Amino acid sequence: MTTGATRSDLEELYRSYADELHAFLWRRAGQTGADLLGDVFVVALQRLNDLPAPHLRRAWLYGTARRLLLAQGRAAGRRTRAEVERSRLHDPLSGSAEEGSARAAAVRMALASLREIDRELIRLTEWEQLPVTEAAVVLGLRPGTARMRLLRARRALAGHDALVALLPPTSASADTLEVPKPQCAL
Repeated sequence: MTTGATRSDLEELYRSYADELHAFLWRRAGQTGADLLGDVFVVALQRLNDLPAPHLRRAWLYGTARRLLLAQGRAAGRRTRAEVERSRLHDPLSGSAEEGSARAAAVRMALASLREIDRELIRLTEWEQLPVTEAAVVLGLRPGTARMRLLRARRALAGHDALVALLPPTSASADTLEVPKPQCAL
């Protein structure tokens, strides 16, 4: 369902959500991601007559930001692969060491074990603090489906060996982990 919006509606969206979206983009891709904030609102301006109903616009902005990040990631991946190939041809002994702490590596490994849509659902609800219903809109899911996927993703993370290994020895069993229930904002 789309409802036409005016420039003043867009200005209000910017005042209301620009800081929040900037933080979202920064957390995902650093400065290069944060530079996409203007692009999010350019898309909104271009699609002014196609914006969804007012209560769905925040989620629409997050969805637009996410798609721009994915497109940027694909472009960066192509650039990185080309640079690696070029450096491999010129310096076959060059290589890169894995950076980061063991804890961060365990979280990355556990998240990587999930399907992309489940990873994104975890990120949107846990890191961006979006309600499940808004995360569902961002990902194009029904709220009930999103809640079930979130529950299953949390259970999978709670039982992931890399994360269980980080727990103190007295509670390292996956059977004793308490998995929080998904929050529903209806």
